[in-house]
Amino acid sequence: MFYKITYPNNETPREIILTSSLAGVSLYTLLIIYQPFGTNEFEHSFKYFLLLPYALISALSFLCFSVLFKRKSNWTIIAEVFKTILALIASSILSYFYNTFFLSRVNVSVENYLYMFCYTAALGAPVVIIYILGRYIYLNHKAKAKPKANKNETQNQQHTQTNTELIFKESETSANCKLIITAKYSNINLEMLVDDFVFAEAADNYCIIYFYKNNTLKKEMIRISLSKLINQIESDSIKQIHRSSVVNLKKVIKFKGNSSGYKITLDNIENELSISRNYITSIVPILNKLVTRP
Repeated sequence: MFYKITYPNNETPREIILTSSLAGVSLYTLLIIYQPFGTNEFEHSFKYFLLLPYALISALSFLCFSVLFKRKSNWTIIAEVFKTILALIASSILSYFYNTFFLSRVNVSVENYLYMFCYTAALGAPVVIIYILGRYIYLNHKAKAKPKANKNETQNQQHTQTNTELIFKESETSANCKLIITAKYSNINLEMLVDDFVFAEAADNYCIIYFYKNNTLKKEMIRISLSKLINQIESDSIKQIHRSSVVNLKKVIKFKGNSSGYKITLDNIENELSISRNYITSIVPILNKLVTRP
């Protein structure tokens, strides 16, 4: 049956504020066009400003009842219609008192309120229909899309974890492999074990390379671009983390940061190095396996 149709009740606070505001603005627009409640006879230099509280009253009514019933489970379309009718009744009552005391300045009477309720219902009917159907379509689509997003996120996490474990295992076997760095425009050739390489940073057309030799940290500047250097030395544990630096991730002793960027600390290196946002998704999962964050 129609009244048993499930109505999504998963609005966020921001969405509640937005839809309530749109309902209030819509009612205000219809009020200006049709001018009920005797507003067509109301003359004032600030007429439309004085009518603005009707929009605020309507928006506040929709907002309050949406918040009041937000956590209700097994919400149906008939319950949503009932909630919206309550919002219209509350709006008509508050609008009546505002009109009586501040605009028309007449005596309070049940008859006048019934006129106000009829006007409110007439203006509110098209707004309520659009309000209910529009939110149903949007929230229903949102509810269906969320499981797909969660499934994709889980698959990505599993894929990243698998790749990270594979890299970690391969790094153990490649630690004793040799790196040979050859600069095309100089006679300098550097040889070292993968495990002895610490990091390299670009400086104009040169790269400054930090590495261990006989257990002593060395620094060597050679004329080579970072991209060409990466082509020669990149391995399972040696990765580019920034447009100007490449690091042996096994030399990282701690790291910190968030989705905007990370900082890493290398053993025996004073300055922290930055991981740019472009490399976070590929580098941080590896660091999570290799390093304990502070």
